Amino acid sequence: MKIEDLKNVNNFNELLDKKYGKTGSKKRDEFEVQSQYFVISEILKEASKI
Repeated sequence: MKIEDLKNVNNFNELLDKKYGKTGSKKRDEFEVQSQYFVISEILKEASKI
């Protein structure tokens, strides 16, 4: 992705649309699932430190 592609992006959701496609697309859905796995793994890592 080039900087020129990002000039008209106004928020994070638009950035995700540009990079991974609209919500419901295969690439975006895969990104969302991987993001959730990452968040859960970080929560578990923090919880294990207690």
